[in-house]
Amino acid sequence: MIDDDAPAPDLIASFERAAEAARQAEQRYRTEAAQRIAALAEERSTAFRRLNLVRGAVRAISDAEEPETAVARARFVVAQSLGWDEIGPPQERVLDRLLPFLEALRSGLADAGGQGLDAAEAALRDFEAWYRAETGSDFYALFERYMPETPRVDF
Repeated sequence: MIDDDAPAPDLIASFERAAEAARQAEQRYRTEAAQRIAALAEERSTAFRRLNLVRGAVRAISDAEEPETAVARARFVVAQSLGWDEIGPPQERVLDRLLPFLEALRSGLADAGGQGLDAAEAALRDFEAWYRAETGSDFYALFERYMPETPRVDF
């Protein structure tokens, strides 16, 4: 039998405090790790969406039969990739603000060796900053597509 005046309750209380401190430290770490993973996933998705935007624009500009129509073709491809079948004033404004990037991209691709592509990258970064300042959100979030869960049916 344990006497109430014995040191055992103090020892147990000490281990309880240590266990609680370890639990809290683990929880803090798990929270930080989850936040870091979410941030990295967001960076990755933005990077791939940017890549796909640029890849589509480069392909559209390169495939244009007439150099004069290359930017318009790229603008159309961007609108399609965003799922914008009908262009209203808000979409028109976004696409118009994207024109300096598309024009710089066309010029850079026309340059021997693509020396002017730095201007296209700078124009794209300027557009992204404008969009964030204007809307408070990331431009590439427009590329998110909600895919409803489809039931799995076995016959």
